[in-house]
Amino acid sequence: MTANKNGMSAGSAKSSFRQNIARNKLAYLMLLPAIILVLVLCYLPFFGIILAFKDFDIIKGIMDSPWVGFENFKAIFVQEEMILAIWNTLVYGVTILFLGFPFPIILAILFNELKNMRLKKIYQTISYMPYFLSWISIVGLIYTFFSLEGPFNSMMASIHGADYEAENILFNSKYFLPVIFFSHIWKSIGWSSVIFLAAIAGIDPTLYEAATVDGCGKFQQIIHITLPGIKATAIIVLIMNLGTLFNMNFEQVYALQNVYTQQSTETINTLIYRQGIQNGKYSMATAFGLAQGLVTIVILLTSNFFSKKFFNVGLW
Repeated sequence: MTANKNGMSAGSAKSSFRQNIARNKLAYLMLLPAIILVLVLCYLPFFGIILAFKDFDIIKGIMDSPWVGFENFKAIFVQEEMILAIWNTLVYGVTILFLGFPFPIILAILFNELKNMRLKKIYQTISYMPYFLSWISIVGLIYTFFSLEGPFNSMMASIHGADYEAENILFNSKYFLPVIFFSHIWKSIGWSSVIFLAAIAGIDPTLYEAATVDGCGKFQQIIHITLPGIKATAIIVLIMNLGTLFNMNFEQVYALQNVYTQQSTETINTLIYRQGIQNGKYSMATAFGLAQGLVTIVILLTSNFFSKKFFNVGLW
């Protein structure tokens, strides 16, 4: 009988597992619907990955469609729209990830410095609210704000005078990145700050007391106590966010696109939708999605490796 690292035999481990189930059978019973849901929605669709290696024929079905090997993957990189979508996804993802990453940390620090608890709760609630709105609702507000008769053009007219010519910037692709960046920050900053607030709350308060006695001001305390105290949490969050670098929010991008900007602002997810669902190129779309997932895994594993090597912090 073999023993594991903790000196427990395989048979003992199985027996202990059965006993655990027997003791907590009601808890496992409550988990069962969620487990079934995850299996059906997340793992069962893995079977469809074989479409990436086939020339799918909807009449013949998945199994009877002919195998084409890696032809679908080769086809990805010979289409200009595919290359543009990869580039746009990378640019949008890097901008949102690295330029947007400090915002929740700054907001969490500002909340932590508020001493009036009533005001603190009010401000936190206000900052959380956009997170619970759907992207369709937010895009509707954005289109209203930037419409020709909307607040943005009214404000610009009051600044530049009667010579100002109203323009809807959402119809100009050069403004697409700033719009998705600031709309993402507005929607997510409050909710994303929660984890950093929790990390700040875990810092030993005696450190701040000692720093005050030594004559450190608030800014020095933030630099030398707060930021080092939440470093591990920030690195973990950054690693997890790196996993979404090539996975731009589909709802946000698709809803903000229009006939004037769509061609130059396609991302991987929106192109997969148009190729796979609208144009019926299911095999190519599956290959594209599989390649995207593999790149995401590589980025996640690589970032976790270097994080553990240099900072001794990682997801596992």
